[in-house]
Amino acid sequence: MPEIDALAKQLKRYRRMQDKTQFELSSEIGISEEELSLLERGKTDPKLSTIQLIASCLGITVSDLLRTEDDEAAWRI
Repeated sequence: MPEIDALAKQLKRYRRMQDKTQFELSSEIGISEEELSLLERGKTDPKLSTIQLIASCLGITVSDLLRTEDDEAAWRI
């Protein structure tokens, strides 16, 4: 699913931009480090509430997390 792939890529990108480990972010949002790892690899379908918590902890919007490369390219035009 493209949405899951976009979420996985953006989640990892934003987490790394903030120098957070998987352990730190997973602790902040109340999920296991293993579940966060699965999310970052696009291996699980998260609940909307989890996506909202992740965005909040990273200080970004849900739209930022779901943005695809096509969306980003459109903004650069």
